[in-house]
Amino acid sequence: MKKRTFEVVRKILLKRLLKKDMTINELGKISSVNWKTTERHLVYLCGKGFVKEILFTSYVKIYGITERGKEFLKNEK
Repeated sequence: MKKRTFEVVRKILLKRLLKKDMTINELGKISSVNWKTTERHLVYLCGKGFVKEILFTSYVKIYGITERGKEFLKNEK
């Protein structure tokens, strides 16, 4: 299997978040990306303003896509 680039993985994560807000585990599982890699990409995407933490507790973080993230995906098509 060909290794996916950072850009490809980040677009996959953003597209998944378009459908619903998710935890790192949920997002990684349906995107076939391990937990640590998913977390690192989410930190990057949060920094860019494409994703934000919707809910943050000591047990769970739920992420959602921002308007900026939606615009980014629209412009990439």
